[in-house]
Amino acid sequence: MIPTIKLILGSIIALSLGLVAASPILIPNLALTKVQIEVDVVYAYFGVQNFTSNITGLWRNYSSLWENDLHIISYLFVLNVTNPTDKLLMLGEFTASAAPQIQVTQYPKGELSIAQTNTIASAFRDLSRYYPGWSQYWQPNTSRLIALSGTIENSNIAAHDALRTGTIYLFGRAEGKIYDGGWANGYSLKHIQLQKIGNEYLYNTLLNKNQILRLSQDGIDVFIETRR
Repeated sequence: MIPTIKLILGSIIALSLGLVAASPILIPNLALTKVQIEVDVVYAYFGVQNFTSNITGLWRNYSSLWENDLHIISYLFVLNVTNPTDKLLMLGEFTASAAPQIQVTQYPKGELSIAQTNTIASAFRDLSRYYPGWSQYWQPNTSRLIALSGTIENSNIAAHDALRTGTIYLFGRAEGKIYDGGWANGYSLKHIQLQKIGNEYLYNTLLNKNQILRLSQDGIDVFIETRR
């Protein structure tokens, strides 16, 4: 991948909207009904902000034990969420996270338990209620890209060290229900190696060198566009 890909994001992410075909996931999705949502984390970006006295509002007192290990991390997860069935799904809850260790356990009734240590970044969006201008309906046999982004302050030294090594786990999850039916749930978990570009880290199975991401103004749906 050429270095210009990282310019898509930097500290601020350019936004717009789109669709993409379903991508295969590393492990099978699990559901509490016969309907399975397919989920894959197809793109992840992490940018670490360096603290210096020249950045107003971000400088830290490195002599203080409470402040010298703080890092600001900007992140973007892109989930490829697919309805592989012939039923209409209403999806509204999306989760993504990155950590050096993540374990997912399914119990007999289908409930999931997620345990992770030294979390680098974690995001959750609840769109299950009415969200103006956004549709929670997944038509049969269709895929959509969903973004989860933000900026956090992370003081976990082990999390930052794991990010610098680039070898981490990515977790993605989508939850909702069958239209006029029961609950549907899907997730993916995979062990990946990030590409390091300065203080930025990238995982990409989504774009080639001639493509860029565009997010909608509400920061939910994602389009892939051809670079001009």
